[in-house]
Amino acid sequence: MMDFQTFKKQISSLKVVYSVRDRVPYKVCSVQGNLLTIQRESTGNYVEIKLNELYNFYSNETICTTKAARKYISGYVYSPAVAVIKELVK
Repeated sequence: MMDFQTFKKQISSLKVVYSVRDRVPYKVCSVQGNLLTIQRESTGNYVEIKLNELYNFYSNETICTTKAARKYISGYVYSPAVAVIKELVK
């Protein structure tokens, strides 16, 4: 398991991640401070995910699903959160 700084650096290196169910692309736009900004390419909308929440999800769950993400991630960004984690653990 990687520490938080390595986790953040790995996320910064991602360009695009894909939703699990429909393979919808999410463009990784930026990692600034504690926020990851992602653009949903299907709608063009930007969403933000708190990196500390994403790291807690990564650290504490063995199964990476949107249902599990709800315990850790605030806002309706469960699908992009799962897509990021699944890409990291490939």
